[in-house]
Amino acid sequence: MSDEDNVVEAEPETTESVPVLDEDRDEIMKDMTLEERQEALKRSRWNVFLYLGLAALMFGFALFPFPFTADPVGNSYEQDLGFVWGAPLDGEDFTDVPIEIEVTATNPPANPDARIAVYLINSDDCTASDMLLLKRNARTDSSHDNQFQMSDKAPIVDEVVTFEFNVDGGGQCLFAEYVDKDDTSDILIGGMEIDGSMWPNQIWAGFFAILFLSLSGFAFVGAQKHGAGVKALTEPSKKSTEEEVLEQTAGPTGPPPSKGPSGPPQAGPSGPPEASGPAGPPEPHTPEPASAEPTFEPAENGYFFRKMPDGSYDQTVFVQAEDGSYVPYEE
Repeated sequence: MSDEDNVVEAEPETTESVPVLDEDRDEIMKDMTLEERQEALKRSRWNVFLYLGLAALMFGFALFPFPFTADPVGNSYEQDLGFVWGAPLDGEDFTDVPIEIEVTATNPPANPDARIAVYLINSDDCTASDMLLLKRNARTDSSHDNQFQMSDKAPIVDEVVTFEFNVDGGGQCLFAEYVDKDDTSDILIGGMEIDGSMWPNQIWAGFFAILFLSLSGFAFVGAQKHGAGVKALTEPSKKSTEEEVLEQTAGPTGPPPSKGPSGPPQAGPSGPPEASGPAGPPEPHTPEPASAEPTFEPAENGYFFRKMPDGSYDQTVFVQAEDGSYVPYEE
């Protein structure tokens, strides 16, 4: 067996993916070409519209009501609502499914003590043998699983009475009937119409709607960054305020032109002229020493230029601070 047969191929090294930081992402964006930036801008805008559309769809699911009615069974109106979608959390909490029931008294009893009673029983079998016991317990001691509500006055013809419930997810049974307010177990004869609505999707659909809305916000921020990059590459750069001030005042290479005399006119002679001819040799003129400190000359719009002792001008624009000092202008 040759040595070449004993050579074992090296296993490929596995590298873990490192999350891209914001600084790294900014560096990547700087290295992108114009075409790559335009393509990234297009994708970011599509992501904004996509997430906004999904958020609107989820909000529609969350707010869409599921209607139902109830049919008469003897002197009572009953309806098996089936399995109501909802979080399986016992007790009253924010995950409960809202149910709204509108009862129209089409033919109410003539008894002035008549009232409209509505039951919502948490049960998977609305025809169970213990349903009468559950209804009696709901009348005497209403709980979150077995709820009971009754109108506060005698119904009149075509009057609409609204009942609002919040139930847990699971099977729900609806019962509506006329009862005597003093004896709720006494069912009275009468006719009614029931129109109900429930919103079983508001919790999970609302959660996804908020999630997609947040993602659309992040996509919008990314689109703004890519848009700024594309604009910087396609549009000519604008001059800064400092450059505009320099062009308006000093020009590209020099101080602003002087206007008028630098001082008041000299006064005339104060007496008669003296005798002609020099009285002696002229005295040599001693030049005034130049100021060793630079001076600041005002320009337009509250800006100042610094004049150096040699007469040249500093090209930096200065502004006057609150304490009277001069500091370079910063945008």
